[in-house]
Amino acid sequence: MTVTIDCSEIQTKEDFHRKFSNLLYLPGFYGNNLDALHDCLTALPQKTILNLLHTQALIRNLGPYGRAAIAAIAHAERESPDRLTVNML
Repeated sequence: MTVTIDCSEIQTKEDFHRKFSNLLYLPGFYGNNLDALHDCLTALPQKTILNLLHTQALIRNLGPYGRAAIAAIAHAERESPDRLTVNML
């Protein structure tokens, strides 16, 4: 599965979690926080390529939370390279 997320459309933490949850089909018990995102990304049921567009906009819009989100996603990729490939564009 390939998922493309335009980070320039994300203005709030709620936007971030809603968009990731919907596009990645995260489970209903997804906790809408970065630890839960990391856990879900490392347990994806199928190989997923995640294309993140405009990651600098995510940092600009969410500040430290945007940086932490990118770090959590990158960490999940390092932990589960067989399940997740992330392209930050």
